[in-house]
Amino acid sequence: MNKAFVINLDTQLETFLEVQQELKSYGIQCQRHVVTREPHKQISCTMTHLALIAEAKKKKWPYLFIIEDDCISRQALQEWPAISKFLLQEKDSWDIFLGGILYPWPKKLVTHFKNEGPEKMEIIECSHGVTAHFIIYNQSSYDRMLKWHELPMPLVDRCNIDNLFEKYQLKIWVPSPFVALQKPHSNSDWTKEFERAEKKLQYFSMEVKKSLKYRLLHRWLNLKTVS
Repeated sequence: MNKAFVINLDTQLETFLEVQQELKSYGIQCQRHVVTREPHKQISCTMTHLALIAEAKKKKWPYLFIIEDDCISRQALQEWPAISKFLLQEKDSWDIFLGGILYPWPKKLVTHFKNEGPEKMEIIECSHGVTAHFIIYNQSSYDRMLKWHELPMPLVDRCNIDNLFEKYQLKIWVPSPFVALQKPHSNSDWTKEFERAEKKLQYFSMEVKKSLKYRLLHRWLNLKTVS
C-alpha cells in the first residue's frame, strides 16, 4: 500500500516534485495525476477523485491511494509501514482511511491495532469527517462513491467529495495522531481546526480506555466475589 496518485495542476509540476520527494522518505511512491484548473474547484476535485475510483474499479484494484498536492506529512507518518500492513490485514473492516481529518465524530477505538514503533499510534473509527488530502479508498467503497453520478441535481449543486463519506455510510478509519495535514494557504489555513480535531480524538481514546479499564476491574471484582 505504498503507491499513491498525487492530484496536481498541470501548471504546478514543482509542487508535485516537492510532495514526491517528501513522501519518498516514508516509502510512499508518488505518481502524478495531472488536472487543469476549473472554475468550480470543489466539483472538479470531486470528479477527479471519482474518475480515479472508476479506473480502480475497472482494473479491480483492491484499494486506491490518493494524495492532493497541498498535503504535508507529519512525524507520525514514520509509522506508515505498521499502519498500511494493518489496513491490508483488516481490509474487510473499513471503507475509507483518512490521514488527517476535520470535524470528526469518533465512534469506536480500534483496540486491536498495535504498533511497536517510536510514535504512539491509534486508529479510530469515525462516522463523519472531512478533507481528502491523504486518502485510501478500499475496494468496498467504489460503488457507493460512484453513486454521485446518479444524483438528480445539477453538478454545481451536488455535495462534494468530503460529504460523500457520510452520505453513503462509509466506515472511516483515522490515525491518531494524524499522519498528514492540509498545507496552509494565504486564504485557507485549517491548522487550528486540525489541532482541535486531533485533541478531540485523543480525548475520545482516553475516555474509551478509562471505560474499558473500569469494565475489566468490575468483571474482576465480580469474579473475586463469586470465588
